[in-house]
Amino acid sequence: MLDTSKLPRLQPQSQNSESEEEQPQESLPQQIYAAFFSKKGVIYLTCAFVLIYISMCVQGERLIQQGLYKIFKDLGQDGFGISYNAPSSYFAFKSGVNLDDLVITAPEQMGGWVLTTGRITVSSTPFTPHHIAVRFNGTHSLKTKNIGDIRLIVGQGEADLRLPDKKEPLSLNLILKQVQAASPKSMEGFFISDLELTANRILQTQSNEEKPFRFSLHSDAVHLPAYISSHLPPMLQKLDAQGTISSRSSQQISSFLTGWLNSSGTVEIEQSDIVWPPFSAQLTGTFSLNDSFELIGAGVAKSYGFFELLDMFQKGAYLRPRRVSVAKVVLGEQMKRDIAGKPFLSSAFSIQSGKIYTGPVLLYDGHEK
Repeated sequence: MLDTSKLPRLQPQSQNSESEEEQPQESLPQQIYAAFFSKKGVIYLTCAFVLIYISMCVQGERLIQQGLYKIFKDLGQDGFGISYNAPSSYFAFKSGVNLDDLVITAPEQMGGWVLTTGRITVSSTPFTPHHIAVRFNGTHSLKTKNIGDIRLIVGQGEADLRLPDKKEPLSLNLILKQVQAASPKSMEGFFISDLELTANRILQTQSNEEKPFRFSLHSDAVHLPAYISSHLPPMLQKLDAQGTISSRSSQQISSFLTGWLNSSGTVEIEQSDIVWPPFSAQLTGTFSLNDSFELIGAGVAKSYGFFELLDMFQKGAYLRPRRVSVAKVVLGEQMKRDIAGKPFLSSAFSIQSGKIYTGPVLLYDGHEK
């Protein structure tokens, strides 16, 4: 007799069941999604992005080195001596270099000063290649013939340069804070609390001119060194200036400074305020450099406390007593009083060949011994 309990229990096959061969294949987008977002895919994708990012950093570093070389080449063509150690890479997942022991020697006609810097870092990121950041915090040295070796300590020194593109023009923002002199003793007391310079290229201009720059300069609390403050007001409380830097169109291929001079480059101060108690002034004017890199220019100034400042310059032997006496006689007739009754002087001034004139009066001659 058949024992039904020993028979295998068979389940009826579902009509909806399908073999593996009969199951539908995944679509191509689904396969790509599964490949990239699996554990291995994520690892491979991350490595690829890192390699691409590093290659972009290396390329950006090469472009920065080329830009620095061009700047140093232009300075050399203008008569400056340049030396520096080979730039080292800036490893912080950025494009950049570290410049150490950069030495810039000015031409004799510009004073022959020598600037030796500490470390200067120039960097950018692959995502913002048109934005160049320069940092120069630390100790720097400036040697001059009159004072000697001046050691300057910069608490915060940075310059942000934006290279031009289709949307924005070339611009610069320079910030100096907490700058003081560590030596020599004659520079004791020198301190700059805050100084900021911004410059932006103006796109709209006449066809016969190079595109000018509009600049703005602001400084607070500049404490003068001991050898100056012993006779002159010890602190320049405020300095504000706005204007433009421009030149005529020039097809001549040359360095920046020489090209600017050869194309009649000028700095026009449209508005400025100086507060140097007891002296204060508002002035406008146009300035440039001659072939010997000497400052030349002319303008108009409205000043308070002008004669008091002349007395201080005379006491410090910066001005000859005879010139101060003539200035008081001639310019005294032009003195006026404002609504508050304070006396002020409005007069033209000029600087040329090392000489400074206020109106028709020669105040200073740099060639006199």
